[in-house]
Amino acid sequence: MHGIIHAQSPISVGERGHIVISDITQDSAMYTVKLSNSSVFFIDSISIGGNVQVFERITADSMTWQGNGLGKLTLHGLALAGSDSMTLSRITGRLQDSIVIDTSILIRISSVNTPLPYVRFSVLSDNIPNPVMRGEVTTWSYAIDKPGKISIALITLDGRIIEEFSMMQDRGIHAFEFIPNAYTYHPGVYGMRLITEQGIFHRLWNVSP
Repeated sequence: MHGIIHAQSPISVGERGHIVISDITQDSAMYTVKLSNSSVFFIDSISIGGNVQVFERITADSMTWQGNGLGKLTLHGLALAGSDSMTLSRITGRLQDSIVIDTSILIRISSVNTPLPYVRFSVLSDNIPNPVMRGEVTTWSYAIDKPGKISIALITLDGRIIEEFSMMQDRGIHAFEFIPNAYTYHPGVYGMRLITEQGIFHRLWNVSP
């Protein structure tokens, strides 16, 4: 499937909305969504047939994930008061060598007043060092653009939470330091999940033998 879809009625600035893209008929495909302007619409969740997808945000304007479920592919998010009123979102999906979806959709944002420049997103870095020895400190850095509650979870690859931390933080750049202990963290690959009011972010990290 390829082409440009004109979105449903414009979403008002400051309001949440959803954009229905297409019917997905193949499970487990790899998908990518890329926005031409991330200051117009912030995607905070994606669903397929009602199933929430776990995605990785590569940059403020692009994300990728392995699909789970069949049905309508829908983007959910917040209309931002950016400097523009439209953004083009391209959605691609592949299953092995087959193209499941390749389409673009025009998202339009409406505003009664003149929009003010505003970009809403968070950034999470990989940890340093990685791999990390048990008993040694490793550090992730992240940035949030507005004060709010954040949650950090250290998880297994199947999503089981090992440890979780929640706190209120001011806008800006922050660091999260962690020391994996020898009793809980056996050598291998783990996940770090950051939840902010701007979205959910994941990074993989390794514990050395």
